[in-house]
Amino acid sequence: MLAGPLRFGELRERIPRITDAMLSQRLKELEHAEVVERTVTVARPVEVRYGLTEIGYRLRPVLDAVRAWSVDWSAHQAARSTD
Repeated sequence: MLAGPLRFGELRERIPRITDAMLSQRLKELEHAEVVERTVTVARPVEVRYGLTEIGYRLRPVLDAVRAWSVDWSAHQAARSTD
């Protein structure tokens, strides 16, 4: 969502091991915490998109740091398995 709002199906595709129920639950929790906002567009068919709020965008440095750590950790684990 850092690049912009996404539909439920788009989020599910980007998180392949999550169930619909778990994704729905997490989105509701994030919406309640005001990190994510749900926007419904009245059209045919109705379109629902999830995007970050201002507070959500402020998490970017934290998410970038976690992502960098994850890449480093994965490389470390791969190097250990070849020893």
